[in-house]
Amino acid sequence: MREFQLIDEVMPQAPPADHTTLTAARARMLGAARRRHRPAWPKVVLATVAVSAVMAGGYVAVPLLDRAGVQTAASPEADADAVLAAAADRLAAQPPGTGAWWRRDMVQVKRVKTATYTVEQRVSDVLWASRKHGYRTQRGPVAAEPLTPADEQAWKDAGSPDLCDGCTLGKTYFTALRLTAKPVSELPTAPEALKAEMLRANDKEAPEAWLWGASKWLLLDVESTSATRAALYRVLAGLPGVRVENDVTDLDGRTGVALIYGEAPARQRIIVDRDSGNLLAVEDVEGEAAYVIKRLGWTDDPAPKESTFS
Repeated sequence: MREFQLIDEVMPQAPPADHTTLTAARARMLGAARRRHRPAWPKVVLATVAVSAVMAGGYVAVPLLDRAGVQTAASPEADADAVLAAAADRLAAQPPGTGAWWRRDMVQVKRVKTATYTVEQRVSDVLWASRKHGYRTQRGPVAAEPLTPADEQAWKDAGSPDLCDGCTLGKTYFTALRLTAKPVSELPTAPEALKAEMLRANDKEAPEAWLWGASKWLLLDVESTSATRAALYRVLAGLPGVRVENDVTDLDGRTGVALIYGEAPARQRIIVDRDSGNLLAVEDVEGEAAYVIKRLGWTDDPAPKESTFS
């Protein structure tokens, strides 16, 4: 199988942005939030590639910062933009991880509705990235079951047909995408500089659609630094048509703050943990499909010798 192409050169992680840069970025983000309008939803050029996964542990732990005096999840009345900005600050301040491989574990989730019941399909998906050895992917078998007890009864009443008939869960990646001549770990950590760097690679799509789609790729599939990821949140929060909502729950029941883009039936959201700033999920709201992040970070656990698919 032909592997998806990612930025091939990996360098040590860049340091987080300084306090002045973060303060200015937050001011831009909060100002932009009041000027948003609805965009059209142009297509982002993507290539569909099947991937695979086996869930496992062995991560280098990333400690959370001291939460004392910080406005976080326990403040439902808090302004959503301020909650996101605080989460981005904490993410940017996380120390660089260490290890031979950068690893991302997630579960792809898709809910399929029939005439009388809904089936939830899940498949585990693991990505390894190495400074020396490139990329590996693994995909586990698809598991499917009725979503609720009522769905299970309706399924039984229908004769208990195959729950995974036509299961086609797969992963979508950008291919042949080179955002910059720099290695991905050296992407800018200041929002405006990062935005300008990303837009250099776009010559076809509306800027908002391009930035949204490329940001999902940078958050899900490459070993970008914590400071760059925090800058991505700020870039997205400032885009026309993107709104920020607090107290949003992902398909696994975890609550965070969300960046939401687009209108039905193409609305999508990126959900962020409010305490750490780590990515929780990327979801297709209407289609009830999601990439649910379990863990990501540097590890010394060995990667498979080649990509595998169940």
